[in-house]
Amino acid sequence: MPRRPEPCVFGPPPLLGTQGFPMTGTGTAAPRCFLGWVGPTPQPPTLPTGRTPVWASSRPLWTVGDWGAHEVRTVTEYPVRATFLGTCLATDDELHHVLRAAVSESRLDVLQELPGSYAVVADDGHTVHVLTDRAGLHPVFHIRFGEGTLFASNALPLAALHHRNLGEGVNPAAVAAGLFLPDLPDPFGPASVFRGVERTGPAHALALHPQRPAQTRRLTSTVQPANTEEARSLLRDALRTAVDRRVHGASNLSTDLSGGLDSSTLAVLAAQAGGVPVAVTYADPYAINDEDVHFARSIAVTEPRLHHVVMAGDDTTLPFTAMDSTPVTDEPSLDTVIIARTRHRLTPALAHHSQCHLTGDGGDVVLTAPGLTYLGDLARARHRRSLRHETSGWARLRHHPARQVRRAAHKLARTSWPDTLRHLADQLTNPHLTTPARRTLAEHLAWAALSPAASWGTLRTRRGLAGRLYAAAAQLPNGIRPDCADAVAQRAIRWHGAATRGFSQITRALGTPVQAPFLDNQVINACLTVTAVERTTVDQAKPLLAAAVGDLMPAGLLDRRTKGDYTACEYHGLRANADTLRALLAHPRLADLDILNPDGPREALRLGLAGATAPLGGLGAVIATETWLRTLDTLDPTGWWEPHTPQEEQQ
Repeated sequence: MPRRPEPCVFGPPPLLGTQGFPMTGTGTAAPRCFLGWVGPTPQPPTLPTGRTPVWASSRPLWTVGDWGAHEVRTVTEYPVRATFLGTCLATDDELHHVLRAAVSESRLDVLQELPGSYAVVADDGHTVHVLTDRAGLHPVFHIRFGEGTLFASNALPLAALHHRNLGEGVNPAAVAAGLFLPDLPDPFGPASVFRGVERTGPAHALALHPQRPAQTRRLTSTVQPANTEEARSLLRDALRTAVDRRVHGASNLSTDLSGGLDSSTLAVLAAQAGGVPVAVTYADPYAINDEDVHFARSIAVTEPRLHHVVMAGDDTTLPFTAMDSTPVTDEPSLDTVIIARTRHRLTPALAHHSQCHLTGDGGDVVLTAPGLTYLGDLARARHRRSLRHETSGWARLRHHPARQVRRAAHKLARTSWPDTLRHLADQLTNPHLTTPARRTLAEHLAWAALSPAASWGTLRTRRGLAGRLYAAAAQLPNGIRPDCADAVAQRAIRWHGAATRGFSQITRALGTPVQAPFLDNQVINACLTVTAVERTTVDQAKPLLAAAVGDLMPAGLLDRRTKGDYTACEYHGLRANADTLRALLAHPRLADLDILNPDGPREALRLGLAGATAPLGGLGAVIATETWLRTLDTLDPTGWWEPHTPQEEQQ
């Protein structure tokens, strides 16, 4: 057994400026992505610069940027050729087996049933099918170009074909929806944050034929209801496969070890799989009731293969610091606000030349019900004893009268999804809209709620969003479904998938590929085989995880119920970067786009700087989006596309 190294504690390195981390996509460097063409000609009018052919045909597919061989895997079973792009953890035999099944059953959806997180591009000789993953880490974008269709895994190159200045190509309605309606990650269908670029979201298939318009459909769900014992076994197998195969595929490995249940579980599984990962704990100097380092160290003691490193933060790693050094993403990313912390936290992984860094992102939403929405399911099913027990427990924890919590649960049970959409629309059209700085009990017990940033939106933009919500509500049946905690969970999974995708783009640009096994297709499916009511209880944090891997974990790990409070860190970050933030909000691009009235976020910033309670979530989203818009203005996409060569014309 290897000797367990003593924990290391590092302070932050000197803060690097914008030039310290070059942004992907600046100058002539095109963003990392895969791209394809389907049209009446063998090649599009222009070709992506820096392309590497995946296959050459009348419907070509390329990659651009740094892709490892394990990230681009092509198999053929006549007449279908399929490429798996991303982290597909299947063996070669499994790839051929699933493609044979897809061909024999004429059902390509089975291609998304393998372990890992990836997109699939399949060509059956007539039509190109692009399949996205369950969580939305691998969406696909497409545009009409010439007489055909170009598709890509990154929106920026496609937007550059329509808009020389990418900032001028922004779709204000889509940006506003992301800011004001975070509980509805895909509220208006295929629109992306760029005009003229359509987006195919999670668990969908895009079908492209040279003579027909693009068609999108939802993938067939393979989740079958199971009892708790079956779900436990499925989750155990899915997690061990997700971690074991990543460990065996990476010569250098690192992992978060935050002290929380999710990342700690992955770190322990990685060590048990034979890896010797660098396990990183970030120590927040301003956290309150923070036991992360204590729990992380106790875990590292029990797992000698973990090389534990504690990264101590200070004023140079506060939120809102060095945001202009954030690598560019094709959609706004909340990780912009914490880029200094992220860069510092990943320093050991970068020094270790880690080929895979495991993170527990997504664990909260796949393992439990978001908010307290499962109480509405209990009330609807008239499980009176369980409802009384759960509401009484949450009432004690949240310091609310138990009767008030039960009333809110019963009200939620009677609220349909169309009613929810109409309520959100009514709020948006209210000229005097105000939203609380933090979610209230009623918002924790709601199928969806507005962001605090919604009250800062211009009335014109809010009315535009409201009109779409009214229209969507009118098209839905008046029944209760899909108003249940599992529907909320699936929307939350898509939101977290999009957020993790942005985080992954940032960390890859910083030199450390990050993996989120809890957002793998098979892990999500295993969790959703039981209802949110069965995954959530006031008595235990993440009971399904405890049932699945509790016997593999160090004693006490899954008993943790505490969480640190990091709010003070955000307020310190506001004060440390006050001048930068005031300048950012002095003449915001979001106001130029008629998305928000700048007085709202300015007042929120003033409150935060004064030490008063401020809507930090809404303010952080606005600041991240504003930073992203300004980054777009700095990009020069002229070198991302080039004319095709005579040799390529003849292919």
